[in-house]
Amino acid sequence: MTKLSAKQKMLNALKKKEGYNSFTVKQAQHRFGIKNVSARIDELRQEGYCIYTNSKKLENGNTVHYYKMGMPTRKLVRAALKGGFSFSA
Repeated sequence: MTKLSAKQKMLNALKKKEGYNSFTVKQAQHRFGIKNVSARIDELRQEGYCIYTNSKKLENGNTVHYYKMGMPTRKLVRAALKGGFSFSA
Protein backbone atom coordinates (compact mmCIF):
# COMPACT_ATOMS: atom_id res chain seq x y z
CA MET A 1 0.00 0.00 0.00
CA THR A 2 1.33 3.44 -0.94
CA LYS A 3 1.82 5.94 1.84
CA LEU A 4 0.41 9.37 0.98
CA SER A 5 2.59 12.43 1.40
CA ALA A 6 1.47 15.13 3.80
CA LYS A 7 0.86 17.43 0.83
CA GLN A 8 -1.40 14.81 -0.79
CA LYS A 9 -3.30 14.38 2.47
CA MET A 10 -3.84 18.14 2.58
CA LEU A 11 -5.09 18.13 -1.00
CA ASN A 12 -7.47 15.26 -0.29
CA ALA A 13 -8.88 17.11 2.71
CA LEU A 14 -9.38 20.30 0.66
CA LYS A 15 -11.12 18.36 -2.12
CA LYS A 16 -13.74 16.88 0.20
CA LYS A 17 -17.28 17.93 -0.71
CA GLU A 18 -18.55 17.59 2.86
CA GLY A 19 -17.11 17.51 6.35
CA TYR A 20 -13.71 18.94 7.21
CA ASN A 21 -12.65 20.51 3.91
CA SER A 22 -10.88 23.52 5.39
CA PHE A 23 -8.23 23.88 8.06
CA THR A 24 -6.08 26.38 9.90
CA VAL A 25 -2.30 26.26 10.01
CA LYS A 26 -2.36 24.70 13.50
CA GLN A 27 -4.90 22.09 12.41
CA ALA A 28 -2.80 21.19 9.36
CA GLN A 29 0.34 20.91 11.46
CA HIS A 30 -1.45 18.53 13.81
CA ARG A 31 -3.45 16.51 11.24
CA PHE A 32 -0.79 16.16 8.55
CA GLY A 33 2.47 16.56 10.46
CA ILE A 34 3.57 19.57 8.40
CA LYS A 35 5.74 22.28 9.90
CA ASN A 36 5.66 24.75 7.00
CA VAL A 37 2.01 24.63 5.91
CA SER A 38 2.19 27.77 3.78
CA ALA A 39 4.98 26.24 1.68
CA ARG A 40 2.87 23.15 0.92
CA ILE A 41 -0.14 25.38 0.10
CA ASP A 42 2.07 27.41 -2.24
CA GLU A 43 3.22 24.21 -3.98
CA LEU A 44 -0.41 23.18 -4.50
CA ARG A 45 -1.23 26.61 -5.89
CA GLN A 46 1.76 26.36 -8.26
CA GLU A 47 0.32 23.04 -9.44
CA GLY A 48 -2.87 24.88 -10.40
CA TYR A 49 -5.17 24.33 -7.42
CA CYS A 50 -7.30 27.31 -6.44
CA ILE A 51 -6.80 27.51 -2.67
CA TYR A 52 -8.09 30.53 -0.81
CA THR A 53 -6.86 31.91 2.49
CA ASN A 54 -9.82 33.18 4.51
CA SER A 55 -9.80 35.02 7.82
CA LYS A 56 -12.21 34.85 10.71
CA LYS A 57 -12.20 37.06 13.78
CA LEU A 58 -12.80 35.15 17.01
CA GLU A 59 -14.77 36.38 20.01
CA ASN A 60 -11.54 36.92 21.94
CA GLY A 61 -10.33 39.35 19.24
CA ASN A 62 -7.79 37.01 17.66
CA THR A 63 -7.89 36.40 13.92
CA VAL A 64 -7.59 32.89 12.52
CA HIS A 65 -6.62 32.20 8.91
CA TYR A 66 -7.80 29.04 7.23
CA TYR A 67 -7.40 27.41 3.83
CA LYS A 68 -10.22 26.26 1.58
CA MET A 69 -10.33 25.10 -2.02
CA GLY A 70 -12.68 26.87 -4.39
CA MET A 71 -13.44 27.81 -7.93
CA PRO A 72 -11.54 30.81 -9.26
CA THR A 73 -13.62 33.91 -9.79
CA ARG A 74 -13.80 35.61 -13.14
CA LYS A 75 -11.78 38.46 -11.68
CA LEU A 76 -9.03 36.03 -10.64
CA VAL A 77 -8.96 34.40 -14.09
CA ARG A 78 -8.75 37.81 -15.79
CA ALA A 79 -5.88 38.82 -13.50
CA ALA A 80 -4.05 35.58 -14.26
CA LEU A 81 -4.45 36.05 -18.00
CA LYS A 82 -3.34 39.67 -17.74
CA GLY A 83 -0.29 38.50 -15.78
CA GLY A 84 0.71 36.15 -18.59
CA PHE A 85 -0.65 32.88 -17.19
CA SER A 86 -1.88 30.42 -19.84
CA PHE A 87 -4.65 27.92 -19.14
CA SER A 88 -3.94 25.73 -22.17
CA ALA A 89 -2.49 22.27 -21.60
